[in-house]
Amino acid sequence: MYCMRQKQQPDKTWRPGNQSSFCLNPLPCEGDFWGPHCTNRCQCRNGAKCNPITGTCACTEGYHGWRCDEHCDALHYGKDCLLECSCENGATCHHQSGECLCAPGYTGSYCEEPCPPGKHGSLCEQRCPCQNGGSCHHVSGLCSCPPGWMGPVCAQPCPFGLFGVECLEECVCRNGGLCDHISGQCQCTAGFIGDRCQEQCPLGAYGPQCAHKCDCQNGARCFHTNGACLCDEGYKGPSCQDRYCPPGIYGLLCDRDCPCNSTNTISCHPLSGECLCAAGWTGLFCNDTCSSGYFGESCRELCRCDNGADCDGESGACICAPGFIAR
Repeated sequence: MYCMRQKQQPDKTWRPGNQSSFCLNPLPCEGDFWGPHCTNRCQCRNGAKCNPITGTCACTEGYHGWRCDEHCDALHYGKDCLLECSCENGATCHHQSGECLCAPGYTGSYCEEPCPPGKHGSLCEQRCPCQNGGSCHHVSGLCSCPPGWMGPVCAQPCPFGLFGVECLEECVCRNGGLCDHISGQCQCTAGFIGDRCQEQCPLGAYGPQCAHKCDCQNGARCFHTNGACLCDEGYKGPSCQDRYCPPGIYGLLCDRDCPCNSTNTISCHPLSGECLCAAGWTGLFCNDTCSSGYFGESCRELCRCDNGADCDGESGACICAPGFIAR
């Protein structure tokens, strides 16, 4: 055994590193002791070893302080807490290894990436509940709904009359038309067309998208929604095909004879007796042929011939002037 003289501390309270006169053992102390005769117990924590002579603690990775009882701060790790952490997005750096412990919503070696689609929360282990194409926030899991959908998990379509993102757009469809809850496009009810369903079916058409043709007769018009025929006075039947009066008779009491030339007449009106002339004929009683330049029923059609040609009053076929031929 040999002795060393060192300066005595004034408070006489001894700590590792205080200087005093003591004798050293020729061999290191065993176990958790140090100093003269190995009588002082080490104060080191967290696996640190103390110097057998001075009692100073040699901290293990991730710890510091005179007793090695303090973790490295949040930005450092490793031996003597000298290495800087590289973690991102609020991640915690392990004080010993530097491994990044990601905050909820992030993943990757340095927690640099948000959770992949469909996942959220701690360790990105929670499944997103969003439906109908909704996406969830990678941290909170709250759903962001696509156009046309609403509710906590995007399971509810927009209420009637609304559409679009967050269902904030108002539909503009008219005449009972329904708008698509996603795009706002109008789906018209039977009998209406147009981008806002603002127009009735054109004459002679009816039904959904005005796709059906009317079959009404004798000048009757059909109702644009269901195709029901609105008969002219003097006619009856589903298609207004029947006269109230028998053929050849007209009047409120069906007591008058039609004055029309029966050979050249399609029909006479059952109330007024007005003659509807066959093609090529005209006049009050259908006794006159078509004037030059006209043809068809009651001579209502204009001829479509060139170079001074006339047309056949019944068929409309061109009768060429001298020097021309039909093509």
